[in-house]
Amino acid sequence: MPHYLYPSYRNPFVDTLQAADTVQVADVVACDSVVPSFLTKGFGRAVTPLPRVTYDVLEGWNLVLLGIIVLLIVLNKQLYPRQFRQVLGLPGGVAHTNQLLREWSPMRSFLGTSFLLSYLVTVALFLQKSLVILSHDVQQYNGLRLFGILCGVVALWIALRFLTLRLVSWLFGVKDVADRQMAVQLSVSTYALIALLPVVLLLLYNPYSMFVWIGAGIIAAAALMRFVMEIVETRFFTKTPAFYIFSYFCALEIAPVAMLLTAGLRYFAHGSVF
Repeated sequence: MPHYLYPSYRNPFVDTLQAADTVQVADVVACDSVVPSFLTKGFGRAVTPLPRVTYDVLEGWNLVLLGIIVLLIVLNKQLYPRQFRQVLGLPGGVAHTNQLLREWSPMRSFLGTSFLLSYLVTVALFLQKSLVILSHDVQQYNGLRLFGILCGVVALWIALRFLTLRLVSWLFGVKDVADRQMAVQLSVSTYALIALLPVVLLLLYNPYSMFVWIGAGIIAAAALMRFVMEIVETRFFTKTPAFYIFSYFCALEIAPVAMLLTAGLRYFAHGSVF
């Protein structure tokens, strides 16, 4: 391979005060052809480099959390294969719920607890990254503090819902209905968790608003799925008219969710919920 030696060339990026007098010697480069300088003349003024603006949302601890969640899913599938299939099989009908509740209690098991915690963390992480992407404010929304607050909000919402179910079941003497609804909650949360994981990964590496709306659609579809399943389970077990069941779930779920969503949108848009 021939060697080409270019003895000297003028550097266009040196300071303007020295641009006319400064000459750099090129090294011997082994290649077929060499262009010593793409630019042959200077700009005639000083060039000030600007820092590149980035909107990266990926943090190291995000990948650690997602890795732990994936590990928990794999462990549950390997250690409790029958229970894992039963949880995913609950949308198949009331008979699957009857079989699951006869054999084990999902809310008192490692599988149920780990899946609910994984769902809580995944939803909180998705909400945080959605705020970062929609607001373009990495400094304010991408820290551990906000993630902890969102985890607390999601955990409080799940805990309040379970406490309300227990209170209603105690008042009306329908404990089995609450157990059925909790099993449905676990099943739907597991489906939402599995569907949200790839969306969160896409958000971390490709922070586009399109993936935010895809994730929001998954959460909305999971809520609708749970709503329908709970009505079917309650209607089958209690023989209560469907209108009363629908009114009960509207008061328990739809109204609070609508209020929280409206308050969140107002706060995000105007800085106040009023």
